[in-house]
Amino acid sequence: MPASLIRPLSLSPRAIRDIAAIEAHYAQFSVATADRVLAAIKAAAEAVCRNPLIAPQGVRKGTRHKVVGRYPYTIVYRPRRDRIQIVRVLHQRRQYFNPTTGGASPLG
Repeated sequence: MPASLIRPLSLSPRAIRDIAAIEAHYAQFSVATADRVLAAIKAAAEAVCRNPLIAPQGVRKGTRHKVVGRYPYTIVYRPRRDRIQIVRVLHQRRQYFNPTTGGASPLG
């Protein structure tokens, strides 16, 4: 795919905090592990930039969810005309993904 068709990526403040918390969590055990997890998140985000419709529709209107490879995280994003907006990067155990709550969650 030509680079001109790849949409740029933007991160919400919440997504930035999510990624920082994920990095801090794994770094307390191993910097190498933290680097691997962040690389997997980055790879999933890059896949979304190349093909915004790669993932199913999300819990919230206008969002989509991209699972992060071998780690228990999901990227919640909004495809925009001019960019891909990463809204959150959440652990899959978060209430946000709990179907029994109907998607209701204070997580945004």
